[in-house]
Amino acid sequence: MSSPPAPAARPDVLADPFAVVQTTAVDAWIEMIRDTFVALDITPADPARFSGSVRSRQLAHLMAADVAATSQSFERTPRLAARQPRDLLQIGMPVAGEGLLSQDGRTCTLRPGDFAIYETSRPFTWNLSPDWKLRVYTWPRASIPLAESGSQQLTATAVRADSALGRLLSPVLSSVLDPGCQVSSAGAIRLADEIAELAITAALEEVEPDDPDAQARQLYTAVLHHINAHIDDPSLSPQQIANAFFISTRTLHRVFARFDTTVATAIRARRLESCRQALLSPGNAHYSLTAIAARYGFTNPAVFSRTFTSAYGTTPSRYREQRR
Repeated sequence: MSSPPAPAARPDVLADPFAVVQTTAVDAWIEMIRDTFVALDITPADPARFSGSVRSRQLAHLMAADVAATSQSFERTPRLAARQPRDLLQIGMPVAGEGLLSQDGRTCTLRPGDFAIYETSRPFTWNLSPDWKLRVYTWPRASIPLAESGSQQLTATAVRADSALGRLLSPVLSSVLDPGCQVSSAGAIRLADEIAELAITAALEEVEPDDPDAQARQLYTAVLHHINAHIDDPSLSPQQIANAFFISTRTLHRVFARFDTTVATAIRARRLESCRQALLSPGNAHYSLTAIAARYGFTNPAVFSRTFTSAYGTTPSRYREQRR
């Protein structure tokens, strides 16, 4: 009696989503890190016994990677940030060894299971030792609904593995790099967004309670989450948001001004990012660019194309075709 046939693989789930590269040559390692993440000045503690590896996978607009090597420092200098810009938001979480992360005037020490947020548009440093493994989660900065001034209050702020949100989020972050974690394209988009939101919430919880901007930041973050949840609502506007939070539009605009942005800019950026994600979803393959743009409030195709190209460096049609 013959065995039953193996179940067919789901066409929208990658069978082997991981890419692995490793080297014992420092020059090759520097190039590998540059290609995978951003340009960094890298200084191994002992070049003679150096080794390193990167194991990565892509989940929609989130890249997750296990980076392992011997003791060394990484520095994103002002010169590198200016000459080779790449605007990313990242989370670093050691699973072996210890990491010292510095950015925006703060330094935190991270041990296995702890994590912290940092950004590549501004200088930062990592010091990792002894033999270590760091899990790095990377999003395009444009996909994160958080003003730069807001993120500057959160970077290099440790979320401890044993904190309330650390106990929730650290296992979730680890599971993304589990070979058994296979999700559809649409599921990957949702997962990428939700992990970013949880990480920002966790970092916000660690902000000093006597921070004079804490109340404004909490309202600002809550409004951004409201925008995310109602982004396909054509009536979404500053007035509608102010009504939902029982505040005046003047108060709403004042809060956003404290974070160097406007409500309209936040809505437009999130509408644009929702369009970008929709273009990646196989479920939208039969929808035209005009229909997808209109779904998220872009009623003028020319304005949508121009705005999309400015944000992502390519036209919506070319972006869709390249990733089909």
